[in-house]
Amino acid sequence: FFFLMIRRPPRSTQSRSSAASDVYKRQIVWLVIITFILGTTALGALFYQKYAKYNEQNVESQDGSSNVDEDTKKTNKEAFMGLFIFFWAVAAISFLLVCCFFNRIRLVIAILKAAADFVKDVCSALLVPPVMFTFQIMLYVSWLITLVYLYSTGEQKRPQEGWPFASIEVDQRLEGQLAYHLFGLLWINAFIIALGQFILASSAGIWYFMRQQMNSPVRTSVFRALRYHMGSLAFGSLILAIVQFIRITFEYIKKKSYAMGVPENAVTKFIFKCMKCCLACFERFIKFINTQAYIQVALTGKSFCSSAIAAFYLIFRNTVVFGMTHGLSIIFVFVGKLFITVIPTIAGFLVITQVEDISKRISSPISLCICFAFISYAIGSLFMQVWGMASETILQAYLVDIEVNANVATNCPASLQEFVDKNKKIKDKTCLLYTSDAADDLLCVDLGGRRIIKKKK
Repeated sequence: FFFLMIRRPPRSTQSRSSAASDVYKRQIVWLVIITFILGTTALGALFYQKYAKYNEQNVESQDGSSNVDEDTKKTNKEAFMGLFIFFWAVAAISFLLVCCFFNRIRLVIAILKAAADFVKDVCSALLVPPVMFTFQIMLYVSWLITLVYLYSTGEQKRPQEGWPFASIEVDQRLEGQLAYHLFGLLWINAFIIALGQFILASSAGIWYFMRQQMNSPVRTSVFRALRYHMGSLAFGSLILAIVQFIRITFEYIKKKSYAMGVPENAVTKFIFKCMKCCLACFERFIKFINTQAYIQVALTGKSFCSSAIAAFYLIFRNTVVFGMTHGLSIIFVFVGKLFITVIPTIAGFLVITQVEDISKRISSPISLCICFAFISYAIGSLFMQVWGMASETILQAYLVDIEVNANVATNCPASLQEFVDKNKKIKDKTCLLYTSDAADDLLCVDLGGRRIIKKKK
């Protein structure tokens, strides 16, 4: 699946296979959407069948022919009924969204096709996630070694003289040093992730606007990040690190509160869980905004704050398209990871069980298959990041292209141009949004650092 998505056809058959490749990608997207709707419907039917089975058991128990615990049956019935309602509601809502936003979905399909074309044209982008992952491994190893040395500076206590083992007493000084060391890990880790996201976003932006003149977009993006945008990446990663540190501090305070005698009743558990949920949601929000801001930094070259504001208004003006693109990207990334994980694992299992020279040396294939699955999943996760980041970047580049060029996309690739050509008569009313009534008197209006040309009446 992944190979077919990014493969480059031979030069002699480039034009002929391009149309077939576009049809293939479009069919894959619709197949995933239909499979999702049918899958949720089938799961709902399965849970309803389980619920009906428990109803039959309830009738049997009234006749005295069943000794199943009544409380367990009631709990299971309610659970199956709830799952049935949930999955059928998801299927119904998905079907209605497909019917109501059919044209939007076609735009999302064009965006996903363009992202696949980017991965095919800029194969060097596939090296970015493994390199960033290597940097993260180096960071974790060095951080753990430093942590051991730092923790050993505390006061040692032994239960008796001559005892070979000692415990470390963590005083206030050591506590502060460990907190500082932890915050450093969070910040540097977030910065490495931000650097990888910026390189991919910048490469996709160069591919979108300068496909004919681009020369090594990944190398150019690395230079741009290290030369011009280190401060923006460091500031965005600092915000994320602060939020993550607050979440860890909250867990520490909760643990200390229970140790100091705070009653562990239903009220305190509810309060702590609500606060934990709010902090987790806020962290996900910051991660999303940071990603969109890095894309804007890569596209416009502005500072982090200006880019975050521009990204927020751009998402606000095109909420449906962003939501669908993000949702379908998640589904496709999951499908890609699934294929990349399952196919090599099955192939490895067949090799180690069917080849006699290998099967004689192995007592059980389970451990090796687990290793195959883990390695395949790690590789799939790393490489599918490229496709997911490319789709979000190309969406923002397309919308910026429309807003800058008076509702006409002048730089879009062929996969997007096909959608634009089919929808020339449809005016997208979500592309222009003026900030105030006074802006209507101007010839143009600046939204989020972008100059929007006002359409003539």
